[in-house]
Amino acid sequence: MTGAIQQPHPVLRDYLAGPMVGYDITLSEDQVHLGVPNATATLIIALDEPLDVGWFGERDSQKLWASASGLHLSPALIRTHGLQRGIQLQLTPLGCRALFGAPLAELAGQSVDLVELPRGLTESEYARIAEQAEWPQRFAVLEFLLLDRLEEFLMPADIRRAWRLLCRGCGVAQTAADVGWSRRYLNIRVRSEVGISPKQLSRLARFSRARTMVRQGARLADAAYAAGFADQSHLSREWHTLAGQSPTSEQEFPFLQDLQYPGPAG
Repeated sequence: MTGAIQQPHPVLRDYLAGPMVGYDITLSEDQVHLGVPNATATLIIALDEPLDVGWFGERDSQKLWASASGLHLSPALIRTHGLQRGIQLQLTPLGCRALFGAPLAELAGQSVDLVELPRGLTESEYARIAEQAEWPQRFAVLEFLLLDRLEEFLMPADIRRAWRLLCRGCGVAQTAADVGWSRRYLNIRVRSEVGISPKQLSRLARFSRARTMVRQGARLADAAYAAGFADQSHLSREWHTLAGQSPTSEQEFPFLQDLQYPGPAG
């Protein structure tokens, strides 16, 4: 694998949950990658070949050059066809709103062509990125386009705080109390903004924390304890459900979420 990682412009750091990741990897033509769920939306700018993406357990797929995938509770299924090259970003709820004019809730459980979003990437804008020969130039063009389309969106401070708390491991009841809401109202507000319940969001964030620790060398039992799982068996069951495989059999496919900071940024 080759590629590059670049931290975003400081102005974008409330909108992107981690760096811009460029990836370039050659695989066997029948290699399939399982895209693991996490607590942010995934934006892919595919180069050379479109991203062939569907969902675990389903036959249908889409071929997309520029796409955004919302929060989901089962793995995405990416047919690599022997080559994967592109740029990935992770969008916060504020980023989805301010950069592309849509709430994360509109993307929940699906991948959409960026051109379909209110301020989505146009074909000519995509071409400006794709025609660049080197990663620094690709990043520069993409960053310029993001800064240029950035619109001030004053997401209420309480929903931003609720999202951050849930992603950092705060319980649903404690989060509701912290922002001054009932649990019922917290559920309504979080669902309307990100498309899943507070409990499901907390679940994705907890799994991401544990998975990051395991892939950095922690023992499964230690990661389970540190991330807040009942025990190692609980984490293993979640791994099967959310990642489509066991912790010990997970594919070594070292881009996408594995090169991202999994926590909240905005």
